Amino acid sequence: MRVALCQIPVSSRPEVNSGRVRDALAEASDGGADLAVFPEATQVRFGSDLRAAAEPLDGPFCSGLAAAAKQTGVALVAGVFEPAPGGRVHNTAVAYDCTGELVAAYRKLHLFDAFGHRESDEVAPGSAPVACTLAGVRTGLAICYDVRFGELSRALAVAGAELLVLPAAWAAGLFKEEHWVTLVRARAIENTMWVAAVCQVPDPDEPPTRAATGIGRSMLVDPLGVVRADLGPAPGVTVAEVDTGLVATVRASLPSLANRRDDVFGPPPPVTVT
Repeated sequence: MRVALCQIPVSSRPEVNSGRVRDALAEASDGGADLAVFPEATQVRFGSDLRAAAEPLDGPFCSGLAAAAKQTGVALVAGVFEPAPGGRVHNTAVAYDCTGELVAAYRKLHLFDAFGHRESDEVAPGSAPVACTLAGVRTGLAICYDVRFGELSRALAVAGAELLVLPAAWAAGLFKEEHWVTLVRARAIENTMWVAAVCQVPDPDEPPTRAATGIGRSMLVDPLGVVRADLGPAPGVTVAEVDTGLVATVRASLPSLANRRDDVFGPPPPVTVT
């Protein structure tokens, strides 16, 4: 399959972001992409009123994503916000197939209560790992801070995922870019799987904010940890090949998944597969 890394700036206005998604998806389609990956919080940037922006999955923003996927024939994953109990929201990655059908919705499990941020003040955590099939490939879903928790990607790999899709709005800070690059590669290496990690970049038309607006450095990493694409710090769309045959080849010669000790450490948690 061919995957597009869609590294876009994210505005505080959902209608602006909808237009950016359509433009990037058209570029992905022109590049022959089967799947396009967008950042965390594609709907509206952090620092905005997330409660006011949150919509159910059949709301206008997600309906626009579905229509764009159907129009271009390109499956997509993007970050949105749903209403949650208690006045908070869910930070959700939605996955649409090439017909515009919603095939999965993953609610972020690990909330970014670190480095002086308190995502849990506004966001309610999800409760289950999620995998689905996109463009014929079993795909696991994770969001941003989730990448620091290797047990999630391991559970997805054991459930059959050959590709991990990771939308993000990785916050800038001391050594943070090094953490991002290292963690994304580590998740690929330890699970012998592809990782498509897509981070937003700041919107030059918006005022600066302490909220996470992304550092870029969207990457496609292969099952041996080789970086096949890296978008750097600027907006852009890159289409690259994901060879799922390489997963089988690497796992045959490096069977770390088969060699794990469930009898000592216990099995991974169950995954919701849609």
